[in-house]
Amino acid sequence: MYKLTFLLFFISVSLFAQNIEQTYRNPVIAGDLPDPTVIRVGDNYYAAGTTSEFVPGYPLFHSKDLVNWERIGAVFNEHPAWIKGDCWAPELYYNNGTYFVYYTARKKSDNISCIGVATTKDITKGFTDHGPLIEWGKEAIDAYIFKDDDGKLYITWKAYGLEERPIEILASELSSDGLSLKGEHFTLTDHTKGWIGRGDEGQCIVKRNGYYYHFYSIGGCCDNRCDYRVHVARAKSLRGEWEQYEPDAILQGGKDWRCSGHGTLVQTPDNRYFYLYHAYNAYDFEYVGRQALLDELVWNNVTGWPYFKYGDTPTAQAPVPFKGTVQKRNIDFYDDFTIADEEKDKYWQWDMYLSKPLTEKADGSLTVTNNKEGLVFRGINAQTGNYTMTTKVNAAGSNFKGLTIYGGFENLYAWGVEGKDIKLFKLEKGQKTELYSAPFGNYQSIMLKAEAINARLYRFYWSVDETEWHIFPSGNQRVDITGLPQWGRGLRVGLLTENNGKDNKAVFGYFNVENKY
Repeated sequence: MYKLTFLLFFISVSLFAQNIEQTYRNPVIAGDLPDPTVIRVGDNYYAAGTTSEFVPGYPLFHSKDLVNWERIGAVFNEHPAWIKGDCWAPELYYNNGTYFVYYTARKKSDNISCIGVATTKDITKGFTDHGPLIEWGKEAIDAYIFKDDDGKLYITWKAYGLEERPIEILASELSSDGLSLKGEHFTLTDHTKGWIGRGDEGQCIVKRNGYYYHFYSIGGCCDNRCDYRVHVARAKSLRGEWEQYEPDAILQGGKDWRCSGHGTLVQTPDNRYFYLYHAYNAYDFEYVGRQALLDELVWNNVTGWPYFKYGDTPTAQAPVPFKGTVQKRNIDFYDDFTIADEEKDKYWQWDMYLSKPLTEKADGSLTVTNNKEGLVFRGINAQTGNYTMTTKVNAAGSNFKGLTIYGGFENLYAWGVEGKDIKLFKLEKGQKTELYSAPFGNYQSIMLKAEAINARLYRFYWSVDETEWHIFPSGNQRVDITGLPQWGRGLRVGLLTENNGKDNKAVFGYFNVENKY
């Protein structure tokens, strides 16, 4: 009986381990990463996504298995001088030893969004910018690159303001070096020939069995009222008349993930197709932002139309693309600010609308200097809606320094030290409201903690010894931050340092974010 029980236990554990090994859970890249792009170069996969006004611009990730992704840097460690903001929808491409990125950004000169291009031979060392490539109508966004069987390169984009015509997805041949347009542009969404258009965007194109398949997203993309979804059309010629697979979306929101779309297909060496795309978690929604999900696409052998293998809604869990893959899901973050832990530096961001925080590490501490009057931000993406964020801050100086829940430079919550007081304040559309203030005594340093509960509710703590914690609000009350996330962007969390005209430095001992699953 003992042997039988042991055998059954061993089989159960083996099957459980096998199930863990053979499946992955979405998201494959946690945190705010809208409009993801993915390419394969040999047996390496590279991905990037939207950063809006946060710098470094367009973060880069590397994977060997499409499931485990490592942050390897960014396209731009600092944005090119011509860029004002709205850094959206990068599209990676690789051709003959060169990596390209075609990206959307708004110009300082006329406040119009256009598509720029940058290149590199080594994707881990950043890109060289070549400036705007496509300036079209009132706005040009969402580039996608397609190489046809004859070797010709094409770029497609979403165009606004075409002499009173509707929004269209346009295309043009590219020069062989990928840096200029060639010939006349043409439309992929010709409304005069019956195309049903609803603000189509986020397109990608693949060719299979003599058909060009055009995947595109429609609907509201970027807030909690969204209804984003993916449709598909096909044609025998890239310049031909497209047959739309209507009226049903092939991918739409489901129980666990909402408003799915704007992705890129990548083909594995065994000729399978996987779609890397964004969606909101139904629980954390805009507080975390649009996260990067992965699902497999297959084709109906009878009709030739594609569909997603595990249904028309995002999967919570699915078989791994490559046998033997084990997903590593560690989304916590700890930086002790030692020189030896420079890998963490790749994750920190700042707001391009504020001055860049100047940082210096020494003896396990980080000194942040703000050379411009006002606030400066340094933080990371929120990964879930339930987490605890902590830091240790030196109390010296009359300026504010501490933790922040950050929607933007005019919309944030800040919990920290100002002079000899602990303070909580919020900025809403630039207007400051102080929510709490209390003296903490004559201590050299203070420990600060912010706890997120169900994405939008918070409690704040401070301590001088990390044993006894003082709490705000008291009892069962919570601070409700509803409305803090700004359109199209998930929240960031991190450090805030004020330059009040007298003091402009802050010294932090560590920064830690522990997520609750």
